[in-house]
Amino acid sequence: MSADPILRKKEILGSWEYLTICYELHHVLLPELADMRLVEFDRIEDEVRRGRRFNEIRPFLEQIADDHDK
Repeated sequence: MSADPILRKKEILGSWEYLTICYELHHVLLPELADMRLVEFDRIEDEVRRGRRFNEIRPFLEQIADDHDK
């Protein structure tokens, strides 16, 4: 999966907002999740893969998806 942010339908960000989100995602959030082994983050390929402990977080991801669709 690409490491680019995913926007909600009809969500629009200005270039500064998008840059801020990308920076935080690539330099803060994804490295923290990788340290916890929830994801594997490949900075060179700009990809995110499931980590060894991914299944531990799956119920929370499903809840987020349900809330996002409402």
